[in-house]
Amino acid sequence: RDGLETEAVDTPLPAAHPDGPTSYSTDAGKATTSALSARLGATPATVEHSDNYPDTALGSAMDMTDDAYGDWASDNSGYVGSSAPSCTQSPAPTPGSEFPYSIDSDLEAAKDLGDYATADGQASPSQAAASTGLDGDREDEQQSTPHSLSQDGFIIGKTEPPPGMPQQLPIFLMQFGGLLTSVPPNGQCAYAALYASTTDTVETKLSFTSEVVRGTNSIKRGVYTLMMTNLANDVACKVVDPCRELRRLYPTQPAPTDIKVATAALYTHYAQERTRSVNTPIPSAFWAGPEVLRAMAQYLREPLFVLEVNQANDAHVQRYYYQDYTLPNGDVHETGCGGAMDDATAKSMLRAYAHLHVMPAMIVLKRSEAHFYGVRNGGIATRWHAEGDLSFAQDHCSSHEWFNEVIAHMECCATRTDEIDTLTDDADVNAFIIGTMERRVRLDVVHDRLMLPRLDNTPYDLDILADGLPAEAARLQRCANSDGDDESMPPAGPAAAGRAETTGRASISKQGRVSSQALQRILDSTSEEPEFMTDRTKLRQLRKENAGALTKWLQTHRHELRQNPSPPGTRDLTQLIPGLAVADRAALHAILAFLPYPEVAVKTLTKAVWQQWGELEAYDSQTAVLRAVMATVESSDS
Repeated sequence: RDGLETEAVDTPLPAAHPDGPTSYSTDAGKATTSALSARLGATPATVEHSDNYPDTALGSAMDMTDDAYGDWASDNSGYVGSSAPSCTQSPAPTPGSEFPYSIDSDLEAAKDLGDYATADGQASPSQAAASTGLDGDREDEQQSTPHSLSQDGFIIGKTEPPPGMPQQLPIFLMQFGGLLTSVPPNGQCAYAALYASTTDTVETKLSFTSEVVRGTNSIKRGVYTLMMTNLANDVACKVVDPCRELRRLYPTQPAPTDIKVATAALYTHYAQERTRSVNTPIPSAFWAGPEVLRAMAQYLREPLFVLEVNQANDAHVQRYYYQDYTLPNGDVHETGCGGAMDDATAKSMLRAYAHLHVMPAMIVLKRSEAHFYGVRNGGIATRWHAEGDLSFAQDHCSSHEWFNEVIAHMECCATRTDEIDTLTDDADVNAFIIGTMERRVRLDVVHDRLMLPRLDNTPYDLDILADGLPAEAARLQRCANSDGDDESMPPAGPAAAGRAETTGRASISKQGRVSSQALQRILDSTSEEPEFMTDRTKLRQLRKENAGALTKWLQTHRHELRQNPSPPGTRDLTQLIPGLAVADRAALHAILAFLPYPEVAVKTLTKAVWQQWGELEAYDSQTAVLRAVMATVESSDS
C-alpha cells in the first residue's frame, strides 16, 4: 500500500525424515521475519495475513502498527480483518446461496470479475481463485493450482448487484448491539478476534496481557488439535488437498506430490503452529485461512459468521459450520465446511437469530486492511445468555439491573400451559421460547425455522484428542515412508476389519469398521460422559453393531439362559449385562465372545456393576481352583 517493493522470503518446506517422524524447522516463521527485517532495516513489528493463496511479499503489511487504527471515525466504520478466508462452498450449500457474491464487493472488483466469466456466467476455478485474492500478481500461480470444489473450489459466478442498497456493516451489528474490538495485528489476529468475540470483554482495544494470551492460546491449541485429529479423514473425503495446502504455506519450495507424504508434512506444520504463542509474529503464508475458520466453528460447536467489509463499509457474510461426510470406506466423519452466503440469506438468517435472542459468534474482516476484529456485545450477550437459563442467571447475573426482569419473565412463562408451535415466528411465541429455552436450544429452533440441519452441540474432550496426536503423527509418518499400500492412511480405514472375521464373533457392516486409534480414543474417554469425543458418531455405530449382534445371539441361544432378559427381546446391553453378571456369567461370557466390540459394551456399565461383576468372577475363579484341588485329592485317595 505504501509502494514498498518486496520480494518473497525463502521459507524452507518441511521434509520427511526417512528414519522417523517428520522433523521440520520450528523457526521457519522467525527466519522469514528476520530476513525481512534485515532487508527493511527495522524490527518486524507486524506481519498480517493475506488470502487463501497468501502473498509472500510481506512488506505491505509492515506498516500495520497500532497507530494505523487511531483515525477511524467510529467503532462501526473501521472494521478490519486478518486472514482472507476463501469462499469455500460446502458440498451441502447453505439454502438460498445459489447466487453468491464475490469476496470483494467493490464495483471495480465486480467489473474485473466479469471479465473472467465464461459464456455460461461461471468463472473457471483458477480464474475464480485469482479474482478473490489480495495479490493480483499471483494469478499465474493460482491458475496452475486448480481448486477442488470441497477445499477451495467455490466457483464465483458473475457478480450481480444485490436488490436494494448494499448492507452496511453497522446495520448487521445493530440488532446485536455489536461494536468493534481491535486486536493486535501480528498475523494471528484471527484467534484474538475470536477470543474477543466469545468473552465478555468491554474493551475497545484488546491487549496481549498474560490472561488474554493464555485464553487465546487455549483457543488456538483447541482449533489446531481438531485440525490435526481431522486431517487424515479430511484428506480422505477430499475436504483438504495437502499438496495444494503445502504450496500455499511454502510457495518457494517444491511441494511433495505424494498424498501420504504431503499429509505427514502438513500434519507436522500444524503441530508447529499449535505450539506457537499467539503473541508471536508469523509470516504471511502462515496466517489463518479457511481451514482454520472451519475448525473454529467445530471448536465452538456452533456456526461462525465472518462479516467481510470493503472500503465503502459494505458487508457480506460468510458462514462456517460443520457436518458429517462419508469416507471412502463408508465411515462417517465430522469436519468443518461453509463459505460465502448471498446477502438476502445472510440478512434473514441473522434476523432469525435476533428474534430468539441468540447471540451469534461473529468476527469481522476488512479485506483492504487484511486484519480481523472481534465483536463485543456488552451486556446484551450476558442478558441473552441468562434468558431461559435460570441457574446461569442466579449464579452470575444477580448484580445486573435487568436481573429481576429476566427472572420474572421466566417465572411467567413457566406458568403457561398452552401449546405453541416453535416454528411460528411471532412476538408471543418468541417471548415464550426466550423465557423457557436455553440459548443453545434456541439456536436449534433457529435452524428449524430456517430449514437447516441442527448441529451436534456435544463438546469435544480436547485433552483426549491431544493425547492421541503423537501416535497419529507416527502413524502418518509410517504411511509416508511406506512404499506399498500396506497401511491405509485414514484412521477409519480397514485396519480393524479383521475383528469381523474373528472366529465366533458376529459380522459387522462396512460402517462398523474402526481403526485401533479411534477405538483407543473411545475407550480412553471418561466413563461418566463417553460421547465427549471427536469419535461420537463412530461410537454410536459401534453400539449399533453390538446391538445387532446381541439380537442375533438371543434369537439362537435364548433358551440357554438361566434368566431371561427383561424386557423380552431387549437389545440394551446396559440392562442385560448386570443381571447376567450375577445370575448367569457363562452366558455373559458367550455373549461378550460373540459381540464385535465387547469392550465398548462393558464401558457403558457403572463402576458399581464392574465391582460386583469382578468380585463374582474372582469368586468363580477361587471356587474352581478349590474344586480342582478337591478332585485331585479324591483321585489320589482312591
